[in-house]
Amino acid sequence: MKVSEFIGMKVIDIEARDVGKVEDLGVTIKESLVEQIFISIGSTFGKKYFAVRTDDIAAIGDYVQVKFDGETLKNMVKTDKLDDLAPKEQRFNSLEGKVVLTREGVEIGKIQDLVIDPEGSIIHNVVITMGGTFNRKHFHISNNDISEIGDYMILKLSKEQIEEIAIS
Repeated sequence: MKVSEFIGMKVIDIEARDVGKVEDLGVTIKESLVEQIFISIGSTFGKKYFAVRTDDIAAIGDYVQVKFDGETLKNMVKTDKLDDLAPKEQRFNSLEGKVVLTREGVEIGKIQDLVIDPEGSIIHNVVITMGGTFNRKHFHISNNDISEIGDYMILKLSKEQIEEIAIS
């Protein structure tokens, strides 16, 4: 499953009642882990956020079901700002669109998505796009291909290696 498919999914409690929706994920790319799921509740003007650990998920299908009942969820800490739950650099939305460089410092594309196993909280691949609108190519890398992540993602791969694995 891609993270872009996961974000926005409706969240229900163990009693099959609406809770909110998946707003973002707390990720650690270098360890290939999804650590937290950030859930939003309320309307656009009165939105609140809370986080659950991946262990707190009962099921993932067309909906995300958490292991809590409504009463427990009412007592969970909620905040007006997602930044209060986790710094931006630990969330998927801050990775999306990040510029990706080869080991030689050549810009080759941007992070588009992550391929995850929601049941095991594992990040299998980072999806990177390169090229323009009419000649766009995609390629997947694993955490083993990543040298550093900061303002940019630097890969251990050369431009030639990337061109061999990129597909249209």
